[in-house]
Amino acid sequence: MRIPSIYLIGAPKSGTTSLAAWLAGHPEIYFSVPKEPYFWAADYPRLRAHYGFKTRASYEALFSSARAEASRYRAEGSTNYLYSQCAVPDILAKVPEARFIVALRKPVDLLVSYHRTELVTLNEDETDFATAWRRSLRGKAPQTTPLDPKLVDYPMVGRLGAAVERLLGVIPRSSVHFVIFDDLSADPAGTWSGLADFLGLSGEFGPSFDVHNASNKTYRSAVLRRLTHRPPQLLAAPMRRLRQWSRTTSNPLAANLKSRMWRAERRPEVGPAVRAEVTEFLAEDTCMLGELIGSDLSRWVSVPSR
Repeated sequence: MRIPSIYLIGAPKSGTTSLAAWLAGHPEIYFSVPKEPYFWAADYPRLRAHYGFKTRASYEALFSSARAEASRYRAEGSTNYLYSQCAVPDILAKVPEARFIVALRKPVDLLVSYHRTELVTLNEDETDFATAWRRSLRGKAPQTTPLDPKLVDYPMVGRLGAAVERLLGVIPRSSVHFVIFDDLSADPAGTWSGLADFLGLSGEFGPSFDVHNASNKTYRSAVLRRLTHRPPQLLAAPMRRLRQWSRTTSNPLAANLKSRMWRAERRPEVGPAVRAEVTEFLAEDTCMLGELIGSDLSRWVSVPSR
């Protein structure tokens, strides 16, 4: 049965790409390519179908290579599993011994960065974070059509306490390892040591601690981006196959071509008044998160000066 036993399930924009790169480099682990197949999130059906891994056969094929077969562990990193109602229960039904890694970040910082990601993936069309946040508070959708409305439900994405509470309601605490983004940034070696201990990995391997997936780029061509990610119906099937191939291939020419499709852009920032608004809204949930994981997160609920 080609199903992973290690799942890096979120939260988005909280260092999961770096954690995935560390794990993928370990000789005992085979990490899926792409990092996020979304297979177990059946309650995000269009997202799953869009990226091409909605069937069991297509999912298991990600772990069918000789290297995957020879590895002690298989892993994947779909960050929306943290919010999915069915992903973790369905995983546990098939792999009771599965272990889960959850990266956590100050919610307002997470959401500002995440909003940029949703713009890039064409799930969002409002470029101003504050406007998108307040629209979401009113239960309104963007003018574009997201692959799933939950992807642009910013209050839900920011309620990490509620997500972790649901998670711990279905799996034992001993099967979950939490990584705080602040710790990952300040002490990557210590973060890696804790993660390796949790997974029972040999201590001889030491990953590179380079930064991965910083929110400092966007696509060069809006027309090309829409053609490949929101194609007309006639082109939907071939474009889906192209996306799937581009996410799984190791062809250096393809990697070079993809890199040329992006341009640098400043990291997103918002003013202190908006940061205070978001922080205050999520404060109670953030305090609950701290209690659930046994960590002092008071710095995450401190309101910046206006």
